[in-house]
Amino acid sequence: MSMSLVLILSLACIALSRPAPSGHEYRAPGPNDVRSPCPGINSLANHGFIPRDGKNLTPAIMVAGLKEGINVGADFGLLVGQTATLANRDPLAGTFNLDDLRAHNFPIEHDNVFNEVLGFYQGMNAATIPVAAQTIWSRVETQRRLNPDTLIYGPRQLFLSLGETSLYLSVMGDPLTGVAPVSYVKSLFENERLPYEQGWQKSLLETNFVTLGAMIGQLVLNDAPDFARDLPNLNAGGLRDAFALRDPLTGIIGNATCGLLGTC
Repeated sequence: MSMSLVLILSLACIALSRPAPSGHEYRAPGPNDVRSPCPGINSLANHGFIPRDGKNLTPAIMVAGLKEGINVGADFGLLVGQTATLANRDPLAGTFNLDDLRAHNFPIEHDNVFNEVLGFYQGMNAATIPVAAQTIWSRVETQRRLNPDTLIYGPRQLFLSLGETSLYLSVMGDPLTGVAPVSYVKSLFENERLPYEQGWQKSLLETNFVTLGAMIGQLVLNDAPDFARDLPNLNAGGLRDAFALRDPLTGIIGNATCGLLGTC
């Protein structure tokens, strides 16, 4: 690549970069702030789209923060917020702290897969649906190899992987094509920071159940043989467990609220 082209590209990056909106500048969490295992939610807190201390959050706060920060629709935001309240030890509080979400295998907990995801994008400029699909099935194989008897990677984990993959491709890139700059994804995963300084802006197209569902379909079709192999495990009970707090192995309800609401 010629020096002149490098200079042009560098100037273009500078021109495209914009500061974060006023009041939403990045600020690393302080000693009394709490965070979740989810870099997307943590990024919203680090930029002040939800309370920076990560405490006393409600579904309404999550809906507003997801919409304002990364243009995620109220349908998905409400699901995230309501599910998160189930992590509170007081099942009737209706609030939660971000560190409540650190319970292993809770639906918003991701089992530290982000370094593995970034490894797949090593040397690439753009994250794409075909490569993202490979990361999902690689994770399945890893769990089968490490936990052949306990089946830690069950239907719930598979559906959550499809959903979270669609989400990061959408909010860091295009909700329709699923193409996202790797540098943006890296900023989100490694620094829990929205990459305004790299030129990122939230998409004008809202990310919601419709767009996420369509992208999940594309992920499945890109690795249809692998999905077909797992299809027998994704029966009606598995689908129910994917979105409830019932452990797919033990059948134990993870939180009393789930039982009280009759959603398990």
